[in-house]
Amino acid sequence: MAKVILETIQRGIHNYHKIDSFPVTVGRAFDNDIILQDVTISPHHLVVLEKEDGSGYQIQNLSTENGTSVNKRKLDGKETVDVSLPVNLKISDLKARLLSTDMPVEETHIRDCSGLFCFFSSPIWAAILLFSTIGLFFLERYFVTPVAKEPLYYLSSVLPSIWTVLGITVIIAGVSRLSTHRWEIVPAISIASLMFLVPQLFEYLGHFVSYLFTSDTLGSWISNASKFLIIPLLLAAFMVKTIHTKWLPAIGVAIMVYSPFLAWQLLGVIDELNLKSGFSEVPAYSQTLLPGDTRLNASISLDKFAKEADKITSQQVKEMLVEAKEKEKSGS
Repeated sequence: MAKVILETIQRGIHNYHKIDSFPVTVGRAFDNDIILQDVTISPHHLVVLEKEDGSGYQIQNLSTENGTSVNKRKLDGKETVDVSLPVNLKISDLKARLLSTDMPVEETHIRDCSGLFCFFSSPIWAAILLFSTIGLFFLERYFVTPVAKEPLYYLSSVLPSIWTVLGITVIIAGVSRLSTHRWEIVPAISIASLMFLVPQLFEYLGHFVSYLFTSDTLGSWISNASKFLIIPLLLAAFMVKTIHTKWLPAIGVAIMVYSPFLAWQLLGVIDELNLKSGFSEVPAYSQTLLPGDTRLNASISLDKFAKEADKITSQQVKEMLVEAKEKEKSGS
């Protein structure tokens, strides 16, 4: 039975070598007990030894080129050090660990999904989300086109968005392939679709809330929440549930993957703020009038608006006449 395990990590792949007798030589030459094929590793790089009294283990460096590090300390020459398991090694540029066979392993990740994520992993729901996103692209293009067009026109105008969804699907699935060596296509389709579907739905919700309260503030918060928070969280949830990554690194990777879109969204927010500082600002809640738009504050009638406008105009004319008379007097 093996006493210890030498774990090597190369290109994200973990390899495990059982060690049941000592001494054990490690290197690139074929006469070693453990052969590591990396051109930066010496033909005979190090030796793993067991103490004579059987109370522990030792690492001896043999490499005169790139050397060996034990717990981040580089060994000098043919230095030998006592180690207690587990111990982190760096064999040239190759990361490794010396582990005990009775070291506890991480809990098994259950492949059967549970909770809300089953919704993402279902092929039926993934197809529904994808076609819902494509349908939303068509509706959005239809509403913003002032003149009715042929169906092929709308298809050609939304094709770039469809290709973008499919491209993001491949990227997300590629991340799962690199991490777990499995293509998780179905969850990737769900997440990629939601990356476009959720912001658009929140955009509509934000517009409705802005119109309801006659203010852009709350609607902007709702709209930006989907762009800057919900989408990275969806990507992180995909990594946690599918790739079995811890939450903290998953959030970091999600932000990194989504960063180009975050930069694009940030530019949009900056442009929006610049427009608000303009002279003739038009509130977003007054730019459209949809059947579902409802206001808590009732809109004034046309007659009342005309009276208020006439009153303001008359007041401004009087002020201009007074100012002109004052200038005339001062000039004479």
